Amino acid sequence: MRKLCILLLVVAMMTLVGCGDPILEIEEQNIYHWQKYMNQKEFESLEEGMSYLEVVERAGGRGVKLKNNTYQWKDETLMTQAYVIEFKDDQLHSKEVVELKGHSNR
Repeated sequence: MRKLCILLLVVAMMTLVGCGDPILEIEEQNIYHWQKYMNQKEFESLEEGMSYLEVVERAGGRGVKLKNNTYQWKDETLMTQAYVIEFKDDQLHSKEVVELKGHSNR
């Protein structure tokens, strides 16, 4: 009976580990927090037809949803630049570099 309980516990643990969020798993592989953002080289390597998950894998993290099927990734080093990517039927449809405005009161 004890062996059966241990076996069931092991199977349950394996099931829970296997049902994780793939995007969260990608982000947790980053050593530094800023690595979940995108850089120019990663942006340039994106190709039309890639899925959202493929873009997340390339960037190392999820984008911020702006509106339906449109996401934004901040630049890893430049605070004034971001990347906006639009998906159509879960495939990369268009991409662009945008300038971010600051929030300074000066």
